[in-house]
Amino acid sequence: MKLLNTLLLLVSALSSFSQVKSLIAQLQVGDSLLVYQCHVETATVTMKTASGQSLSGVESLSSVTEKFVIKKTNEGYQASYFTSDYSTLPNRRFSGLKIREKDYWHFKYVGQKKLQTNEMVALLTLERGGREAIEYDYIISKYTRNQLIIKRRKEFEQLVLDNNQKLFLILGFN
Repeated sequence: MKLLNTLLLLVSALSSFSQVKSLIAQLQVGDSLLVYQCHVETATVTMKTASGQSLSGVESLSSVTEKFVIKKTNEGYQASYFTSDYSTLPNRRFSGLKIREKDYWHFKYVGQKKLQTNEMVALLTLERGGREAIEYDYIISKYTRNQLIIKRRKEFEQLVLDNNQKLFLILGFN
């Protein structure tokens, strides 16, 4: 009974989100899409050199880019999580992600998991709640808002989120 209720909730959520343009809701079995989350965080960076020396910096703003590969399978949805190298401001513009992923971002695989219904509904809600980015949203500064970039084949959308939700927490990668 609980499984039936869960499936009904997912079908209901997907059908309501399919009323609007949604790259996530359009996924077919065997298909996947990329979701990048970009945000600016205040952080203190500690670096360890090859010789073993540890260096610590001062607190400063840093851009954080995370990548999620969402794949639809016969059993549901699966997510793989990657993080990129540390990058200080203003070395990167979020708009560059919508064109092509670069090798020097050095995405590192963190983990993979099957997504639960509530996690998919939360992801769809974020996509639906975001507004399309404009030119001023691309520049990384202390005013930069949390952004999602969703790519499926040659289609993409870059969305600015009004909230500060972190996708890795929503999808249970903590």
